[in-house]
Amino acid sequence: MTGGGPQSNHIRATAAAARVAGLSAAAVMHGSRPAKNQGNLLLDQILNVELFFTDDPDPGHVDLRIREVSEELKRSGSRPYLIPRGGATALGACGYVACLSEIIKQSAALGVQPNWIVLATGSCGTQGGLLAGVKINNSPIQVMGITVSRPVPECRERIANIARETSALLGYHIDLLADDIMIKGGSIGPGYGIPTPECIDAIRLLARTEGLFFDPTYTGKALAGLISEIQDGRLGPGDTVVFLHTGGEPGLFAHPDIGDAPS
Repeated sequence: MTGGGPQSNHIRATAAAARVAGLSAAAVMHGSRPAKNQGNLLLDQILNVELFFTDDPDPGHVDLRIREVSEELKRSGSRPYLIPRGGATALGACGYVACLSEIIKQSAALGVQPNWIVLATGSCGTQGGLLAGVKINNSPIQVMGITVSRPVPECRERIANIARETSALLGYHIDLLADDIMIKGGSIGPGYGIPTPECIDAIRLLARTEGLFFDPTYTGKALAGLISEIQDGRLGPGDTVVFLHTGGEPGLFAHPDIGDAPS
Protein backbone atom coordinates (compact mmCIF):
# COMPACT_ATOMS: atom_id res chain seq x y z
CA MET A 1 0.00 0.00 0.00
CA THR A 2 1.61 3.23 -1.13
CA GLY A 3 0.88 6.47 -2.94
CA GLY A 4 1.97 9.26 -5.25
CA GLY A 5 0.85 10.91 -8.47
CA PRO A 6 -0.69 9.26 -11.56
CA GLN A 7 2.77 9.21 -13.19
CA SER A 8 4.61 8.02 -10.10
CA ASN A 9 7.66 5.86 -10.88
CA HIS A 10 7.60 4.70 -7.26
CA ILE A 11 4.06 3.29 -7.46
CA ARG A 12 4.77 1.47 -10.71
CA ALA A 13 8.06 -0.02 -9.47
CA THR A 14 6.60 -0.95 -6.07
CA ALA A 15 3.61 -2.63 -7.69
CA ALA A 16 5.83 -4.59 -10.08
CA ALA A 17 8.02 -5.78 -7.18
CA ALA A 18 4.91 -6.73 -5.22
CA ARG A 19 3.61 -8.82 -8.10
CA VAL A 20 6.93 -10.64 -8.45
CA ALA A 21 6.72 -11.41 -4.70
CA GLY A 22 3.19 -12.77 -5.09
CA LEU A 23 1.53 -9.78 -3.37
CA SER A 24 -1.31 -7.56 -4.49
CA ALA A 25 -0.77 -3.82 -4.73
CA ALA A 26 -2.88 -0.77 -3.88
CA ALA A 27 -2.07 2.90 -4.31
CA VAL A 28 -3.52 6.30 -3.48
CA MET A 29 -3.03 9.01 -6.10
CA HIS A 30 -3.59 12.72 -5.70
CA GLY A 31 -6.15 14.47 -7.90
CA SER A 32 -8.87 12.85 -10.00
CA ARG A 33 -8.54 9.85 -12.28
CA PRO A 34 -7.04 11.05 -15.58
CA ALA A 35 -9.22 10.79 -18.66
CA LYS A 36 -6.62 8.64 -20.45
CA ASN A 37 -4.55 5.70 -19.27
CA GLN A 38 -1.05 6.71 -20.30
CA GLY A 39 2.52 6.27 -19.11
CA ASN A 40 2.99 4.86 -15.62
CA LEU A 41 -0.76 4.87 -14.99
CA LEU A 42 -1.24 2.43 -17.87
CA LEU A 43 1.46 0.17 -16.45
CA ASP A 44 -0.16 0.35 -13.01
CA GLN A 45 -3.39 -0.88 -14.51
CA ILE A 46 -1.66 -3.68 -16.40
CA LEU A 47 -0.20 -4.70 -13.02
CA ASN A 48 -3.78 -4.62 -11.66
CA VAL A 49 -3.02 -2.09 -8.94
CA GLU A 50 -6.10 -1.19 -6.89
CA LEU A 51 -6.23 2.58 -7.32
CA PHE A 52 -7.75 5.22 -5.06
CA PHE A 53 -7.86 8.93 -5.93
CA THR A 54 -8.06 11.80 -3.44
CA ASP A 55 -9.89 14.14 -5.85
CA ASP A 56 -7.66 16.87 -4.44
CA PRO A 57 -4.66 18.26 -6.37
CA ASP A 58 -2.61 18.69 -3.17
CA PRO A 59 -0.11 15.77 -2.96
CA GLY A 60 0.07 16.32 0.80
CA HIS A 61 -3.32 14.65 1.26
CA VAL A 62 -2.06 11.34 -0.11
CA ASP A 63 -0.38 10.17 3.12
CA LEU A 64 -3.55 10.62 5.17
CA ARG A 65 -5.60 8.79 2.55
CA ILE A 66 -3.05 5.93 2.51
CA ARG A 67 -3.72 5.37 6.22
CA GLU A 68 -7.49 5.58 5.70
CA VAL A 69 -7.47 3.10 2.82
CA SER A 70 -5.20 0.82 4.82
CA GLU A 71 -7.80 0.67 7.59
CA GLU A 72 -10.49 -0.09 5.01
CA LEU A 73 -8.40 -2.92 3.61
CA LYS A 74 -7.84 -4.33 7.10
CA ARG A 75 -11.59 -4.37 7.72
CA SER A 76 -12.04 -6.36 4.51
CA GLY A 77 -9.57 -8.99 5.72
CA SER A 78 -6.35 -7.82 4.04
CA ARG A 79 -3.02 -7.24 5.77
CA PRO A 80 -1.55 -4.13 4.14
CA TYR A 81 2.10 -3.13 4.44
CA LEU A 82 2.29 0.67 4.29
CA ILE A 83 4.99 2.44 2.31
CA PRO A 84 4.87 6.26 2.50
CA ARG A 85 4.49 8.42 -0.58
CA GLY A 86 7.60 8.08 -2.73
CA GLY A 87 9.01 5.31 -0.55
CA ALA A 88 11.02 7.88 1.42
CA THR A 89 11.93 5.97 4.57
CA ALA A 90 15.21 5.06 6.24
CA LEU A 91 14.79 1.48 5.05
CA GLY A 92 14.18 2.59 1.47
CA ALA A 93 17.07 5.06 1.55
CA CYS A 94 19.50 2.26 2.44
CA GLY A 95 19.42 1.39 -1.26
CA TYR A 96 21.03 4.73 -2.05
CA VAL A 97 23.75 4.24 0.54
CA ALA A 98 24.63 1.17 -1.52
CA CYS A 99 24.28 3.25 -4.69
CA LEU A 100 26.82 5.78 -3.40
CA SER A 101 29.30 2.96 -2.62
CA GLU A 102 28.76 1.62 -6.14
CA ILE A 103 29.44 5.05 -7.68
CA ILE A 104 32.69 5.34 -5.69
CA LYS A 105 33.88 1.89 -6.80
CA GLN A 106 32.94 2.35 -10.45
CA SER A 107 34.51 5.82 -10.57
CA ALA A 108 37.75 4.44 -9.12
CA ALA A 109 37.76 1.66 -11.72
CA LEU A 110 37.41 4.31 -14.45
CA GLY A 111 40.13 6.49 -12.93
CA VAL A 112 37.85 9.48 -12.30
CA GLN A 113 36.95 11.33 -9.12
CA PRO A 114 33.49 12.92 -9.25
CA ASN A 115 32.99 15.91 -6.99
CA TRP A 116 29.24 16.25 -7.61
CA ILE A 117 26.23 13.98 -7.84
CA VAL A 118 23.15 15.78 -9.22
CA LEU A 119 19.67 14.30 -9.04
CA ALA A 120 15.94 15.01 -9.03
CA THR A 121 14.63 15.36 -5.47
CA GLY A 122 10.95 14.71 -4.76
CA SER A 123 10.09 12.82 -1.58
CA CYS A 124 13.78 13.20 -0.56
CA GLY A 125 14.61 9.55 0.08
CA THR A 126 17.16 9.33 -2.73
CA GLN A 127 19.09 12.40 -1.66
CA GLY A 128 18.86 11.45 2.02
CA GLY A 129 20.32 8.01 1.26
CA LEU A 130 23.11 9.39 -0.91
CA LEU A 131 24.02 11.94 1.76
CA ALA A 132 24.13 9.21 4.40
CA GLY A 133 26.39 7.23 2.06
CA VAL A 134 28.72 10.19 1.60
CA LYS A 135 29.06 10.60 5.36
CA ILE A 136 29.42 6.88 6.11
CA ASN A 137 32.11 6.52 3.42
CA ASN A 138 33.81 9.82 4.34
CA SER A 139 33.56 10.76 0.67
CA PRO A 140 34.39 14.24 -0.69
CA ILE A 141 31.53 14.01 -3.21
CA GLN A 142 28.86 16.70 -2.84
CA VAL A 143 25.22 15.82 -3.49
CA MET A 144 23.02 18.41 -5.19
CA GLY A 145 19.28 17.86 -5.44
CA ILE A 146 17.03 19.75 -7.85
CA THR A 147 13.62 19.84 -6.22
CA VAL A 148 10.76 18.82 -8.51
CA SER A 149 7.89 19.00 -6.04
CA ARG A 150 8.54 20.42 -2.55
CA PRO A 151 9.72 23.82 -1.28
CA VAL A 152 13.44 24.01 -0.52
CA PRO A 153 13.04 24.40 3.29
CA GLU A 154 10.81 21.32 3.48
CA CYS A 155 13.31 19.33 1.39
CA ARG A 156 16.20 20.36 3.63
CA GLU A 157 14.40 19.15 6.74
CA ARG A 158 13.30 15.87 5.18
CA ILE A 159 16.73 15.12 3.71
CA ALA A 160 18.45 15.72 7.05
CA ASN A 161 15.99 13.49 8.92
CA ILE A 162 16.21 10.67 6.39
CA ALA A 163 20.03 10.82 6.26
CA ARG A 164 20.28 10.60 10.06
CA GLU A 165 17.67 7.83 10.38
CA THR A 166 19.22 5.81 7.56
CA SER A 167 22.70 6.08 9.07
CA ALA A 168 21.37 5.03 12.47
CA LEU A 169 19.56 2.06 10.93
CA LEU A 170 22.90 0.93 9.48
CA GLY A 171 24.67 1.44 12.80
CA TYR A 172 26.38 4.79 12.15
CA HIS A 173 26.18 8.23 13.70
CA ILE A 174 26.77 11.09 11.28
CA ASP A 175 27.31 14.80 11.82
CA LEU A 176 25.44 16.96 9.32
CA LEU A 177 26.24 20.61 8.64
CA ALA A 178 23.81 23.01 7.01
CA ASP A 179 26.08 23.21 3.95
CA ASP A 180 25.93 19.43 3.51
CA ILE A 181 22.31 19.63 2.36
CA MET A 182 22.32 21.18 -1.12
CA ILE A 183 18.90 21.59 -2.66
CA LYS A 184 18.16 23.90 -5.57
CA GLY A 185 14.79 25.44 -6.35
CA GLY A 186 13.58 27.16 -9.50
CA SER A 187 12.83 24.10 -11.62
CA ILE A 188 9.36 23.08 -10.41
CA GLY A 189 7.53 25.62 -12.57
CA PRO A 190 3.73 25.72 -12.26
CA GLY A 191 3.61 22.48 -10.27
CA TYR A 192 4.64 18.86 -9.77
CA GLY A 193 4.38 16.81 -12.95
CA ILE A 194 3.73 19.87 -15.15
CA PRO A 195 6.52 20.23 -17.74
CA THR A 196 8.32 23.56 -17.96
CA PRO A 197 9.79 24.95 -21.22
CA GLU A 198 13.29 24.45 -19.80
CA CYS A 199 12.47 20.84 -18.92
CA ILE A 200 11.14 20.13 -22.42
CA ASP A 201 14.22 21.72 -23.99
CA ALA A 202 16.47 19.58 -21.77
CA ILE A 203 14.62 16.37 -22.68
CA ARG A 204 14.90 17.12 -26.40
CA LEU A 205 18.55 18.13 -26.12
CA LEU A 206 19.56 14.90 -24.38
CA ALA A 207 17.55 12.72 -26.77
CA ARG A 208 18.98 14.42 -29.85
CA THR A 209 22.60 14.45 -28.70
CA GLU A 210 22.95 11.30 -26.58
CA GLY A 211 19.94 9.13 -27.44
CA LEU A 212 18.82 9.13 -23.79
CA PHE A 213 15.26 9.75 -22.61
CA PHE A 214 14.38 11.71 -19.52
CA ASP A 215 10.89 12.38 -18.21
CA PRO A 216 8.98 15.65 -17.62
CA THR A 217 8.19 14.98 -13.95
CA TYR A 218 11.59 14.14 -12.47
CA THR A 219 14.77 13.77 -14.52
CA GLY A 220 13.89 16.35 -17.19
CA LYS A 221 13.41 19.07 -14.59
CA ALA A 222 16.57 18.02 -12.77
CA LEU A 223 18.57 18.16 -16.01
CA ALA A 224 17.17 21.63 -16.68
CA GLY A 225 18.35 22.61 -13.19
CA LEU A 226 21.83 21.20 -13.88
CA ILE A 227 22.02 23.13 -17.17
CA SER A 228 21.07 26.30 -15.27
CA GLU A 229 23.86 25.68 -12.73
CA ILE A 230 26.36 25.38 -15.60
CA GLN A 231 25.04 28.41 -17.49
CA ASP A 232 25.24 30.54 -14.34
CA GLY A 233 28.84 29.45 -13.71
CA ARG A 234 28.22 27.59 -10.46
CA LEU A 235 29.47 24.40 -12.10
CA GLY A 236 32.26 24.53 -14.65
CA PRO A 237 34.84 22.62 -16.70
CA GLY A 238 36.80 21.82 -13.53
CA ASP A 239 33.89 19.85 -12.06
CA THR A 240 33.25 16.15 -12.59
CA VAL A 241 29.51 15.58 -12.33
CA VAL A 242 27.56 12.33 -12.08
CA PHE A 243 23.92 12.89 -13.03
CA LEU A 244 21.81 10.19 -11.38
CA HIS A 245 19.18 8.93 -13.83
CA THR A 246 16.42 7.80 -11.46
CA GLY A 247 14.08 6.54 -14.19
CA GLY A 248 10.78 7.79 -15.49
CA GLU A 249 10.74 7.09 -19.22
CA PRO A 250 7.13 5.78 -19.12
CA GLY A 251 6.04 9.27 -18.01
CA LEU A 252 7.05 10.61 -21.42
CA PHE A 253 4.14 8.76 -22.99
CA ALA A 254 1.67 10.84 -20.98
CA HIS A 255 3.02 13.98 -22.70
CA PRO A 256 2.97 13.35 -26.49
CA ASP A 257 3.22 17.09 -27.18
CA ILE A 258 6.89 17.01 -26.12
CA GLY A 259 7.69 15.44 -29.46
CA ASP A 260 5.91 18.13 -31.48
CA ALA A 261 8.72 20.68 -31.76
CA PRO A 262 10.78 21.02 -34.94
CA SER A 263 14.31 19.62 -34.81
